[in-house]
Amino acid sequence: MKKLSAKKTAALVIGAAMCAAGLAAWIYQLVQGMQVTNLRNSFTWGLYMGSFEFFIAMATGGILVFSIAYLWNIETLKPFVKIASIGSLASVVAAGVAIFEDLGEPFHALYMIITPNVGSPLFWDVVILTLYVIVCLVAVVLTLLPDTKKHVHDRGYRMTNEENCRRFSFIAFPMAFLLNIITSFMFATQNTREWWHSALIPVNACAEATAVGLSFTILLCVLMVRHEIFVENSDGIRLLSRIAAASIAAYIVMSFIEIVPLAWSGTQESRHLLHLIFHTYGLLFWLQIILPLLAMILFLVGGGLGKELVSVAGILVIVGIFIQRMMLLLPAFNSIPLTLPVAGKLWTFPIAVGTFTEGEDVFVRFWNYVPTAVEWIVGILPVGLIVFVMAAAAILFRLNPGEE
Repeated sequence: MKKLSAKKTAALVIGAAMCAAGLAAWIYQLVQGMQVTNLRNSFTWGLYMGSFEFFIAMATGGILVFSIAYLWNIETLKPFVKIASIGSLASVVAAGVAIFEDLGEPFHALYMIITPNVGSPLFWDVVILTLYVIVCLVAVVLTLLPDTKKHVHDRGYRMTNEENCRRFSFIAFPMAFLLNIITSFMFATQNTREWWHSALIPVNACAEATAVGLSFTILLCVLMVRHEIFVENSDGIRLLSRIAAASIAAYIVMSFIEIVPLAWSGTQESRHLLHLIFHTYGLLFWLQIILPLLAMILFLVGGGLGKELVSVAGILVIVGIFIQRMMLLLPAFNSIPLTLPVAGKLWTFPIAVGTFTEGEDVFVRFWNYVPTAVEWIVGILPVGLIVFVMAAAAILFRLNPGEE
């Protein structure tokens, strides 16, 4: 028990240190301005926006586990709903932090309240994000209430609470998918970006979110659930593994379907975009496919065979989908929509980068975006927040059945 408590404390300290480092770097960014990042006029969304979309996807898993457990009364999933719900809450808060990091001036967010533009997808992103935070909070409260001193020995209350969880799941389950559909409209509605302007993006976002969200939840359960409880309820983990595997298959299929119209059109713009996808960023494209594919195989053959296989599979999905979120941005911004056919070739109008550095171009047709050291450290903040919240929850609450 002392060894377990030491691990929880160590995780809490690590999470706090990550938050402190990220917050310090963010303050530095606010003081110095966004020029400390590698974002420019030609490449306006980078690590922070990619992280926002990634954490939104991760936040899906816990609410799905909560909803599936109670809607279909799957007993082998119920020991995991506390950890799953708290993981979703931590992830959606991390997504909110990532959005604020992307703003050069965080107080600009107030304008969305003072003068909302209901015609903007970003406005609806904020609305659905706020609603999802509330859903996660309610799910966390419902799962923790039976363990309070007042109700811990009250069997009648536990039965009533289970029914309340089941009823709430009718709201939570569709909200998990609605969150990803609405946030993906931020990309799909941009008809000047050929890489984004696709009706498949919201659908694929749901598949990706199910895959990475359940993988993240499985990984949390591996790390936080006692071994004997994990083994006793391995049927629940096997079920989640199979759902994650099916979602990965759907994601891979839709990823290639999105390529077909580009190749079929044969326009100069499409050929340029395909060159970016398969040559300039070819390694990243194939990693976003191969890593989840390997995880799918592991989930199918090892979903109930032990913590090691599902842990490796979960990590592969998390890394693969994070790369996919960044791949949403890289080809899109370097396929500049201001073009002109000249002598049978596509000529791109240069775009001002927005900064002046001696010896560097002021106008560019391509921006080699790689996050700076400051961006990476700032990006640690939401990750540290998740680690801190999960460690604090493990210390404060009974996350395993039978814990004091």
